[in-house]
Amino acid sequence: MKRIFSLLTVVSLLVSCNLLPDTKISSTDVGGDTNLTMNATGTKVTTSVIVGSTSYPASATVTSNVNGVITADIKATLPKNNSLVNLIPANLKDASGNLSTTGKYKNTSEGILDYTNKDGKPFVIVNYSSSVGDKYVLTKSDGTTITRTVTANSTVDDYPVMGGTMLIKTMTVEQDSRIPGVNKIVYITNHKYALVAIVIYMNDGTSTKISLL
Repeated sequence: MKRIFSLLTVVSLLVSCNLLPDTKISSTDVGGDTNLTMNATGTKVTTSVIVGSTSYPASATVTSNVNGVITADIKATLPKNNSLVNLIPANLKDASGNLSTTGKYKNTSEGILDYTNKDGKPFVIVNYSSSVGDKYVLTKSDGTTITRTVTANSTVDDYPVMGGTMLIKTMTVEQDSRIPGVNKIVYITNHKYALVAIVIYMNDGTSTKISLL
């Protein structure tokens, strides 16, 4: 028993001194290299918002990069009288009713986090070292939580991108919803291309997909 206690003490000291890896996945930070081409100020990604079978043009432009935390100017043409679009606050739209806003993100070689919750706290979208079942949990100032759960991690190139001309491996993260009418939000990510797509599933069975690659 004394030997077991001594061994546990040594392990605890090693962990506290960072001599053994901490296997817990953070919900508020990601490490890794932030010196990525896609993070450079001025980088513009042309994307699309797919509602049903109709595709609408969208874009995201990096307007600043401060120590790897980027701000992006996000614009998208939106369909009229759509259940999801009607939930978007007016201050995030331009005079024509289209999306016009900014987003703050940290994008690294090891994962992605955003600051888009109402408190502006860092919240991990994905950590590429995660396993299926891992969760990222954020507690908001009102005491409620948002949970993102890794639900899939492909080991073969099976997700079509670039109009189906290329297949890549992806990690899928599902976020529970506190938004009336929205069932869940799904993030599709890739360790090389970062955020690949966002799919928003409504309670009425419809969905909207934002394709980024």
